Amino acid sequence: MMNDVENIRAQFPGLKRDVAYLDNAATTQMHQSAIDAMHAYLSGGRSNAGRGLYPVAEETMKQYDAARSTVANFVGVDAGRCVFTKSVTEGLNAIAFGLRDRLQPGDEILVSVFEHHANLLPWRRIAKERGAIVKTMPMTSSLTLDLDGALAMMNDRTKIIAVTMMSNVLGTVLPIAQIVDAAHQIGALVVVDATQAAAHLPINVADLGVDALVFSSHKCYGPAGIAAMILSPDLIDSMEPMIVGGGMVDRITADDAVWRPGVEKFEGGSPNVEGAIGFAAALTAMAPPPYEGGGRGEVSRSRLITDLKSIPGVTVFDPPGAVGIVSFVVDGIHPHDVADMLGQRGVCLRAGNHCAAPLVEKLSLNGTLRASLAVYNDERDIEALVSNVKEIIKRAKI
Repeated sequence: MMNDVENIRAQFPGLKRDVAYLDNAATTQMHQSAIDAMHAYLSGGRSNAGRGLYPVAEETMKQYDAARSTVANFVGVDAGRCVFTKSVTEGLNAIAFGLRDRLQPGDEILVSVFEHHANLLPWRRIAKERGAIVKTMPMTSSLTLDLDGALAMMNDRTKIIAVTMMSNVLGTVLPIAQIVDAAHQIGALVVVDATQAAAHLPINVADLGVDALVFSSHKCYGPAGIAAMILSPDLIDSMEPMIVGGGMVDRITADDAVWRPGVEKFEGGSPNVEGAIGFAAALTAMAPPPYEGGGRGEVSRSRLITDLKSIPGVTVFDPPGAVGIVSFVVDGIHPHDVADMLGQRGVCLRAGNHCAAPLVEKLSLNGTLRASLAVYNDERDIEALVSNVKEIIKRAKI
């Protein structure tokens, strides 16, 4: 009889290959329900959502609307606040573009040292265009956000705070509620990158009070090529869309255009209907998640850390309260070389700066090895990683 993890693993056809897949922070495997939902839509006769009046088109629109509701509900908001984008990167660029006119020369945008490039570079570009300044909130020696230092940086010039909910390098969880409370007291907006957090932690946008939040499907057991951008009612009304074209125009005059109201004005072009359907199906299959010990019921992160720390020559980064991710380095061997050798042994993980170069540079490293956990990982995956790291170190000394 299969145990719980084996039952979960059986729901992910991508795990049929004999590998220890520990690169979930980059992309999770897809749940069978998402595959089935997309196959049913595609094989049942598809059409373009919102473009036709015939029955097949109307059914497509119903499925697209239903998917939007499911994805929005996953983070505690109604469908009227959920915009589908092709990726979190596109969503964050769209938010930065939409907020650019709120910035004046000398205004400040705060980011954290933990940010993925997707939540750093759009703000740097907009700041450069508007004469604003991007400042970095500091990190403590224990690899958590220096909240006191961050709060001290906030002033009447602070207009936007763009911050991750969970580091994609260290698994550090940031104190979003405290940041939002302080930001709103000075009239600043808070944009949250929940890309890593969505698969690990409960998120309720309404309770947090954030102004904008993004998360992606392919890191939540769904298909790639689609993500959610959650906006406050004020931003939906006031932001200009970054992408303009078909499907988002209410009417066009000789020299102007009026956008459709609500989230539709941000979805120019033909929508990714099958992606939305798969995204919603994956979230439905995995929710409500069994949050245990701060994480989403995954195999013990503490066991992985303990086993890696027991290996001479291995340095593990272990921030308090972190979830889902363990970064480490091996003395004398470049992370890329270790990752390559592990891959040849069937252990899949990421090496490098993980698109978070400022953080890795702050750690005075040229990269880390990152093992990232998902609900389908088990003790065998940990054992495969640890035993092969030991073997690689042993061979390197010969």
